[in-house]
Amino acid sequence: MKKLTKMFSFSGDAKRAKFWQFVLFALVFWLAAAYVDETFLAPNLCLINEEWFCYLPGEVREGITLDKIASVLLIIPFFSILVRRLRDHLVSPYLALLAIPGSFALGAFLYFPAQELPLWVMIVCGVLFLPLLYWMLTKGKKKSKADD
Repeated sequence: MKKLTKMFSFSGDAKRAKFWQFVLFALVFWLAAAYVDETFLAPNLCLINEEWFCYLPGEVREGITLDKIASVLLIIPFFSILVRRLRDHLVSPYLALLAIPGSFALGAFLYFPAQELPLWVMIVCGVLFLPLLYWMLTKGKKKSKADD
C-alpha cells in the first residue's frame, strides 16, 4: 500500500532505477490493457449490445477503450515520479511541465493516426523533451548534509 501511495506523491526524490522501474511497469500495464482490449473486448462488443460501436481487432478505434483508460490512469503517477526524478538532480520540479507537449503529441500519434501532426510540432516537442531525457538517463547529484 505504501508503494501505491508513493506513486501519487510529489515529495522526495526518485533514483534512476526507481524511475525506469516505473516506466517499465507503465509500459507493461498499458500493453496489457491494449492486449485485453484488442483480444477480448473488441470482437465481443457487438455480441454484448448491438447499439455499441464495435470494431475488429487492429482497426482504428473511436471512443473510450481500455488502453486509453490505462493511459489516463498513468498520467499523475508519471508526473509524480518525473518531479521526484528532477528533484534528485536538484533542478526545479516545474521543468516537468516540458513533458506536457510531448505527451499530447504522443497521444495524438497513438490514438489519432489519421490526424497527422505537422513536422514542426514533432520537432518542437522533441527538443523540449531532450533536457528531461538527459535527467532521466543520468545519475542524480549528491546532496550534502546541509541540504537535508
